[in-house]
Amino acid sequence: MFPHNRTKQLLHEDKPALGIEFMTESHKLIEISGWAGFDFIQFDMEHTAYSFSEIEGFVRTAEGVGLTPIVRVAELGSSNIRRVLETGAQGLIVPQVRTAQDVEEALQAMRYAPGGTRGMCTITRAARYNEQTWDEYLRWIDEQLMFIPIIENEEALRNVHEILAVPGIDAVSFGAGDMGQALGAGADGLADERVREALFIVREAARANNVPLKAMPVIGEGTEESIRDHIDHGVRLLTYDADALMFARLAQQAVASSRQVFDQAASLTLGKA
Repeated sequence: MFPHNRTKQLLHEDKPALGIEFMTESHKLIEISGWAGFDFIQFDMEHTAYSFSEIEGFVRTAEGVGLTPIVRVAELGSSNIRRVLETGAQGLIVPQVRTAQDVEEALQAMRYAPGGTRGMCTITRAARYNEQTWDEYLRWIDEQLMFIPIIENEEALRNVHEILAVPGIDAVSFGAGDMGQALGAGADGLADERVREALFIVREAARANNVPLKAMPVIGEGTEESIRDHIDHGVRLLTYDADALMFARLAQQAVASSRQVFDQAASLTLGKA
């Protein structure tokens, strides 16, 4: 009755899982992502206007094409965590954690008493609207649900060993964008040496605490090299790119190459005049 989390299984087997970040509104793109062969899809509530109702619909579509639906909550807070999980999401990404206490409180918000603070309700999609299978649902939470904090600010970087020592973390994500902003690198992300140094610190802390890494490769020239480097250094959840960025890059390339042909054709036409 409750879904098997294929991505969590891959982590347990120390195998990489390939995912895509979703920031548009098209259920068709979710289906395309699943049929293309991605393992997981992450829905970003921090940087979009998604409602909880929309997330529930996205989760349904993802499940239908074999994708593990993981949701990045808008911010820390038990209400955000509870409402996301009640959509049936199989994983939770929590941004802007700063301390081990932040992580402990988020983990408690994921679980019911006595090990957590989440408000009990059987009339949710996640619980299958079925009080008779409640105990099975509680076991599913413990065995299948994923928790992933993001290290993306200087305070979290200083506290990374304490954060990753908290029991219950399935993987840790490195936020190159926000870390770059915090360190003065702007939008350069991993292209900046300071951000790469921060990633190295997180890599070492993850290795020391036996926590798999989640990261995005540098897209463009050297993408394959970036992926290989990530995998060699413990990344097991690889988010290839965001759907909107993938389309934007392809659109920009299409316009640039087409304009070049237009200009060449115009030159030839003028030359014949």
